[in-house]
Amino acid sequence: MRVNRISGLLTIIVLLLFATTSAAQNSTNSQIEFNKLVHDFGDITLSSGKHTYVFTFKNIGNSPLVIQTVISSCGCTTPVWTRNPVKPGESGKIEVTFLNDQGPYPFDKALTVYVSGLNRPIILRIKGVVHEKAKSLSQLYPYKIGALSLRSNYADIGQIAQGEVKRESLSIANTGSRPIKIDFTDLPEGLKIKAEPQTLQPGKKGEMIVELDTKSSLRWGAVKLEAAVAIDGKKTASPKLEVRARVLDNFSNLTREETETAPVPMAEDNVHAYGKVKAGGKIQHTFEVKNLGRRALIIHKYDTNVEGVSVIHPKTIAPGAVAKFTATITAGSQPGEQLYQITFITNSPARPAFNLLLSGSIER
Repeated sequence: MRVNRISGLLTIIVLLLFATTSAAQNSTNSQIEFNKLVHDFGDITLSSGKHTYVFTFKNIGNSPLVIQTVISSCGCTTPVWTRNPVKPGESGKIEVTFLNDQGPYPFDKALTVYVSGLNRPIILRIKGVVHEKAKSLSQLYPYKIGALSLRSNYADIGQIAQGEVKRESLSIANTGSRPIKIDFTDLPEGLKIKAEPQTLQPGKKGEMIVELDTKSSLRWGAVKLEAAVAIDGKKTASPKLEVRARVLDNFSNLTREETETAPVPMAEDNVHAYGKVKAGGKIQHTFEVKNLGRRALIIHKYDTNVEGVSVIHPKTIAPGAVAKFTATITAGSQPGEQLYQITFITNSPARPAFNLLLSGSIER
């Protein structure tokens, strides 16, 4: 029974990681500009029916463009778009309707937009939370930094390619009894945050616009940045606002030849069962990883799902070569099944992030 549970957990994690790393990347380009890439419907109820939003875009290029097709990730989302060619300087729209017919749940739906002249689609998203019954503002925004209320104790802007700029809007609220003026200070390089509106009235919702520019500072993999919140000009005490992102390599400018000869990491066995170990004990295993491509594989960074994990590995692997990745783990104190996940960020377009997994159980 325990083996089956671990196997099932491994399967779920692998599928989720594949979905994350295979998704198309949003990027700026010189042909089309959208008013926004993400729209948040916020909190809605089952009884509120359909919800519609219109994404607008402008042709900022030098020749007409055509929205060839828009593919929704779910049948609950229906897109309608401008079919005629859009001339330079003119605008068009993509209207998306969320049917709201699948029960109470958080939703985040993608629209894959194929545009003439672009070698990669543009990803638009609609998101929100469907509730069976209406909830109070304090229930919806339980985390507080000073007088500012948030849904979560951190802001996640998702995946971004190195060298690009990504902007994400996140819902905020004023659950207090007086207006508050919101500013963000002590921002690390490359991070911008602002509140819209800057002065939020009591009992009202607003948006926190988070922008990360990876060109200004080299970062890889799982990134955690902190900023201070100032209310009415006064910096709040801890906690600070934590902003999370996942930075992968940028493959948007690769030629066809570079893509075809690109490195591909492949582990002979990417899952190791370490059996049982005492709390605080050592776990060690060496994986072998081969570069199946015709260019050097670069390991930018590795991330782990828990503390106490270290890996000795080469920075580069030559084409056709096999390298050793030795993981050393200090087992935690919590007894039970434990899966250790190590994610490596690479320069491989096919596998920008690959994972090595160690599974077993910890005993007192």
